[in-house]
Amino acid sequence: MHPAAATGPMLHDPRVASSPDPQLALTIEDAVYVTVVEQRGVNRRDLRVGPVAEGDARLLAALLLGRADVPPAEDGPWRGAVAGGTRMVHLER
Repeated sequence: MHPAAATGPMLHDPRVASSPDPQLALTIEDAVYVTVVEQRGVNRRDLRVGPVAEGDARLLAALLLGRADVPPAEDGPWRGAVAGGTRMVHLER
C-alpha cells in the first residue's frame, strides 16, 4: 500500500487532531453528559451537566454518589442514598 493511502480520510480517527509533527498531535477524550436525578419524598430534582470529558464525568459521578470509584466500563445508572431519598447518576453519550 502506498504510504499516502494509509493517512486517507477513511483511516482518520476524529478524536486525534492531525499535525505534521507527531509531538503536536492531540488526543481528545470523548465527551459525555452527567445526568442526576434526586428524589426526596414527593420532591424530584433533575440536573444535566456537560458536555465534559468522560474521565471528569466519571469522577463527578463518583463524588455525587460518595464512592471511591465508578465502574469504568458502564454508563450507569448508579444509585446512592441521600438524606430522605435517593440519587441516581448516569452518563449520556
